Amino acid sequence: MNLYIGCSGWSYEGWKCNFYPSTMENRDYLSYYSKFFKFVEVDSTYYHVPSRSTVRGWNDKTPADFRFSLKFPKIITHERKLDDVIKPLSALFYSLEPLIDKTLTLLIQLPPFLSEKRGFTSLQDMVHHLDKRFRYSLEVRHSSWFNDSVYEFLRDNNISLVWSVRDKLQSPLVITSDQLYIRFIGDRSISEKDFGKTVKDRRIEMLEYVKKIKDNYDVNSNIGDILIAFNNHFAGFGPQSVNAFFEIDGYVRSSLEERT
Repeated sequence: MNLYIGCSGWSYEGWKCNFYPSTMENRDYLSYYSKFFKFVEVDSTYYHVPSRSTVRGWNDKTPADFRFSLKFPKIITHERKLDDVIKPLSALFYSLEPLIDKTLTLLIQLPPFLSEKRGFTSLQDMVHHLDKRFRYSLEVRHSSWFNDSVYEFLRDNNISLVWSVRDKLQSPLVITSDQLYIRFIGDRSISEKDFGKTVKDRRIEMLEYVKKIKDNYDVNSNIGDILIAFNNHFAGFGPQSVNAFFEIDGYVRSSLEERT
């Protein structure tokens, strides 16, 4: 089992002085980040398809064992709602080619207004046009998607259902592939001006998920990769959330070892 824990993005001004040195330029953030963490979730690809040169830069600025997950662009998921997306898909895959070896998964994050009734057929059609060199994960934000037909389809296509930890809608703990992807999102009550400090103590929730991961791994020993991403909105400061999770995981591991 490979465990990858990191943040949702790395380019936050609120991290300056709290994580990044005060004199560091934005262009050096990723290189610095990759010295401490081995995984990051790229949010910027949601807003637009990056250029190949930008993607090549991400590859060059990170060590060989560093890994990424990258969001699908909103033109595919939110604007076109998975319909008529062959051209933007092709543009995305071409752009991301320089990062293939470091990409764990591409995140298909659906909007809250897209129900299973409206989007499932489109998702099934879109899968035929996905680049098989990449892995895929699906995050849904409408409860109608939580049903056996969707789970079976995801399993058949080895697409992981994201466990989304948010205050309004939490995903069921269903495993649909040999990757497990957990996104600690929280809510939007924490302002960007407060990024860089822990605003909420959410260690109890982290402990609950550490136990859930271990319980599910015991039952599904075929899980190869576990991806965990912390958003600043979860507690206020992504890097600190990552560190807190590592501490909790270490405590649970040592406690279990003492019992055996």
